[in-house]
Formats: sequence, C-alpha cells, structure tokens
Amino acid sequence: MRYKLIPIFLFPLYLTLCLPFCEGDLVFLSVQGQITVSQGDHNVKAALYISDVTGLNVISAELTVEYDPDVVEAVGIDLAGTIAEGSSSAYNVKDGSISIALTRATPYSGSGVFAYVLFDAVTQDQGVISKLEIVKAKLNEGREHDVEVGRSDTQTPPVGSSAVTFKGMRLKMEFISNSASHEVRVTLVNKRPIGEQPTGVASVLNKYWVINREGEGEFEVNLTFTLGSGAIGSEDESNPGNLKLFRREGNSTGSWSLIASATSANAATGEVRFEGIRNFSQFTIGTTGDSSLPAEPLILSGFPSRDGVLLRWETESEISNVGFVVYRRDEGGGYKRIKFISSVGNTAFPTSYTFIDRDVSPGGTYYYYVESVDISGMRRESRVIRVRVPVEESNRFALLQSYPNPFNSEVWIPYELGGEVPVVIEIYDGVGHLVRKLDLGLQPGGRYVSKLRSGYWDGRDMDGNRVASGVYYYVLRAGSFMAIGKMTIIK
Repeated sequence: MRYKLIPIFLFPLYLTLCLPFCEGDLVFLSVQGQITVSQGDHNVKAALYISDVTGLNVISAELTVEYDPDVVEAVGIDLAGTIAEGSSSAYNVKDGSISIALTRATPYSGSGVFAYVLFDAVTQDQGVISKLEIVKAKLNEGREHDVEVGRSDTQTPPVGSSAVTFKGMRLKMEFISNSASHEVRVTLVNKRPIGEQPTGVASVLNKYWVINREGEGEFEVNLTFTLGSGAIGSEDESNPGNLKLFRREGNSTGSWSLIASATSANAATGEVRFEGIRNFSQFTIGTTGDSSLPAEPLILSGFPSRDGVLLRWETESEISNVGFVVYRRDEGGGYKRIKFISSVGNTAFPTSYTFIDRDVSPGGTYYYYVESVDISGMRRESRVIRVRVPVEESNRFALLQSYPNPFNSEVWIPYELGGEVPVVIEIYDGVGHLVRKLDLGLQPGGRYVSKLRSGYWDGRDMDGNRVASGVYYYVLRAGSFMAIGKMTIIK
C-alpha cells in the first residue's frame, strides 16, 4: 500500500460557493478507457475528463479510479495544465485503486482534462494494457449535485471526409463533411440516464454516449453503434427504422428528442447505423420493434468480508432477464461457474444483487465476473474484478452460524480461534443424542470461515447413515472454550 496526504485547506468562501446546480444540469466525469505500458515505464499519464462546469459553482471533487494492479501501480496525480490546476489535493493508493480529493477557493470552469493520474508499470512485459474505470465520484461533497461517470476516448478527425473508430466505445464515426479539425471525445456511460426516458418505444438501451467536439465549425457525420450479437431482433433488422436515435443537450437531465431513425441494422453483429447527424450531445437508442436491448450488470464490485468475498452488482432496469451467473477463477486457474442468481424479472427500477463467496482462503487472490442471461439466451458480461482475501488473525474465540441453513445433505460450520488449541465439533439431534463427532486436531489461531477451512459435516451419523430431517445442534470445543449453534436439515 502507498499512501500520501497533502492537506486540504478550507476557505471562508466555501459557504457562498457550495450552491446547488441549476435545475437540469448534469456533470460528466470520465477516464480514458485504458493505458498501455512496458517494463520500466514511470509516471505514465492517464487523463481524467470533465464536462463543462462553467457557472456551476463546483469547487471540490472526490473520485476513485480502479486499474489492474498486475500491470500498473498508481503513484500520484498531476494537475499542471489541467482544469484542476491550483487545487489543494490528496490521494490514497490501495490495491488496484486510487482515491483522489481536489478543492480550491474559486469554482472550476471549462471542460476537458480535469487532472492526470500517474502510473508506474509493474509488469515485466512490453506493451501491456490496463483498463481504467471511475467507480465512485461526487462533486461539492455530493450535495444535490448530479454527476455521471464513464470511460472516454479522444481522437482528432482530419478536415474533410474521414472515418474515426472508437474501439473501446464500439462506435464508428464517418464524417461526410467537417469544416475544421477539432478533438472529439466520446464518453460511454453504462447505465440508464438520469431524468425522463424517451417515450413511444418498446425498450431503451441501458447505456448512453456523450459526444463532445471542441471548437466551432459545421460538420455532418454518420454514426454506427455496435451493441453486440443478439441485441437487435430479426424484425428490427428487416425494418431498421424501428430503431430510433434520441438526443438531449450535453449537460441536460431533461427529456429526449427523436432525431433519427436507423438506416440499417444487423442482428448478427448488433450494428445499427444513423445518418446525417449535425450536432453532438448525449445519445441513446430505443426500439419500437422486437430488439431486446436487455439489461446488463453495471459495475460489479467485490471486497473481503468476515464471511468470504462479498460481490455486489446493480441493474438500472430489466427486460426479459432470467438471472445472473457468477464466475470465478483463482491465480493460475480457469473460470468456473460458481452460482446462479435468479433475476426479479421485468422492472423499470434499479435492482441490487449480492452474493457471498465463502469458498475462499486467507491470502488468496480471486477474479470474478457476472453474466446476465435473458429469456432468448442472450448473455452480457460485466467487467472482471480482482479481490485479495487478507490473512486475518482472530483475537477471539467464536462459533458462527452454519451455512447453508437450512441444508439438505452437507453443511459448513465456521468459527474463530483466538490462539492455538485442539478443536472438536460435535453434532447432536433434537433430543440431545450425539450423532457425529468431528475431531479437527490442533489448529493455530485464525478465522475458519471458508469452505476450505471451516468444519464440514456430510449429514451422516457415526455409522455412515444419513440422518433424518429436523433440528440439530452443533457444539464447538476449542480448548476451554465451548459454544452451541442450531441448524436445520430439510430433505
């Protein structure tokens, strides 16, 4: 862990400047989608971008950026030549993330590069890519201020007819005319946008794009979005005009305006094309036909808990969704399906899901992703996250609740040891008869909560016969410590 703190000063002007945004204003914070590094690289810059905040009285920002710690390590921030130049700053680097806090006496203004994050390469290879993602952000301490986060890509198309492909954004721009070469920035936000949704369509994509072009000058561009195989139905492929492109102003949270119908659609690739676009702003896609435009896991997060690794993800809405498959791999292994979580079904409201992976070991490193499945069999994957389980010493003796409870044929009994002691677990039936004795031997102090470490009972008695349904009691004897828990067998 690396930690550096630069004091943040509070100024008398704070109370007069921390005013709510004007109604309908929305600010976008984004990070370039990835950086490429080679062994020995130092202070590699990754840009953080912000939309136009002129007149919005923004004087502070807090955000967290995640990266691949096997490829790079965050080592600081650079404010020179950025919108945040002159700010007081602080940052905190943990495993795979950097948290940044910025503040100053006068409001920020303009749009573009807000700050740079600095990285050193830790990889031993050449030309390795680390994806970057903002996972948390708030402005002015989150006081009634709407802020959206996403990934950005920037390119400068030449004057005249040209094509620009934003690989990470899966968006192709074909400029039919372009009176001046100006930088174009595309931000992809993987969630249903804040504010009123487009009306008159059967479903709306749960993501949207924010396209900004620096400078003045007229242009005309055709946009081809790639939504992925299965996103576009056969009816909409035959009648591409069913697919609609909606637009609203760049920092608006209001209603959407229909600006174009698709000229072509491909169900196999998920490509949909809109022609004759002359203004950039926010864009999303809806359909009046049979395209599912399904929900997908948004940001998957995970962290160690007392019971294992806690995973959490959220959908903004769900259309014909069946559920989610959780995949995991450990260091050096392949991904394995470990759990299926049923979906709530069709809903227009955000829904959160959680899952605890108990089958982990202290000191282990695990990789996870979640896959959503709809009724047609279409699948969408979340990003991959990495979770390290710390080696935790316990300073207490404790018996925890068995899991699963109730259970059918096998159960795990977790516990904690405050020191090295012999451990025995005894199983009793509802009238107090000893059913099974598990002698686990001499064990060092620590937490025994994962499936690999906790006590295991296969639901059989001392003669190998399966026990009947009912209530059973388990007793932990650890040296002079004793505790009793209750569990239920249902067959």
